[in-house]
Amino acid sequence: MLGLVWAVALPAASAGVLWQPDLSKGKLEGVNGLFIQGIGGTALADPTAAGIGVAPFVIDNDTNADDKRKLGWLDGGASDGIAEDPGDDTSTDPTVRTAPFMLLTGDPKWADVAIQTRMDSWDQNTGAAALILRAAPKTKVTDPDSRYELAYMSDNNALLASEKRDGIPANDKDTNKDADGDTARPISLRIYKVVNGKWTMLAEVGAASSSVHIPRINRLGVDHDVNKAGDDDGNQPEDTLVGGYFRFVAKGDLLQGFVSKDGKTWDKAIEAHDSELKAGLVGFMHYDWRPLFKEILVEDAP
Repeated sequence: MLGLVWAVALPAASAGVLWQPDLSKGKLEGVNGLFIQGIGGTALADPTAAGIGVAPFVIDNDTNADDKRKLGWLDGGASDGIAEDPGDDTSTDPTVRTAPFMLLTGDPKWADVAIQTRMDSWDQNTGAAALILRAAPKTKVTDPDSRYELAYMSDNNALLASEKRDGIPANDKDTNKDADGDTARPISLRIYKVVNGKWTMLAEVGAASSSVHIPRINRLGVDHDVNKAGDDDGNQPEDTLVGGYFRFVAKGDLLQGFVSKDGKTWDKAIEAHDSELKAGLVGFMHYDWRPLFKEILVEDAP
């Protein structure tokens, strides 16, 4: 699935606010349009497949669904098969090439900017999702990728073929455990730089070793839903979704990732310095997961 959707730029809600989409409208509106891409196993098998949970970045407004836990969330879509079978984002063969689910919007001149969101996982424990800053604009999936990412990695030994090619290490060192206190679940935050498709990891922090609480938003994580019992499978209609808040800030050459439980009190979890990418679009990326987003805010960096 690959699409380019144009919309009228939204007026700022207050000084410094650059993008704050109203998801209650049921249609996502961007600034200077929206670029959306996503080619996973489902799309390769059936390019016409669409709908909530299949197409990338669709607001869930299905009031008739039996399970309404994600009603009003931006459903990132199920990006299975991007890093694993068939799993090759470096192939030049369009019949097998995959592409991470990605959303970009904004102004190519945005430089010192912050993006934040409340994020959760719908029904999976393993995968990767990222907040994006200073991204190069795209009009098609084969356009070169350049961007900074604040990436959330959950139990993810599988990496994109392009990440493996560039020596990005698997997320298998963290000693975090699920809410049951027994099941190992490596979780980490990473800051990446991608320039013309080449990956560099600028910083990493594991959830277990972090001095601040990194939300465990995987399905069996303690922050996933309201039921904190260790034997909760996190996938029942009564398990109201909670998730955690993530904020990515770029100011000059300083890149910082923050986390929060309530979206009001923030803790710095990770930072790096890099000056190669000066300005660009904002957005989200994920693969081999199905993340949910809401309370999205992009503003001038303080």
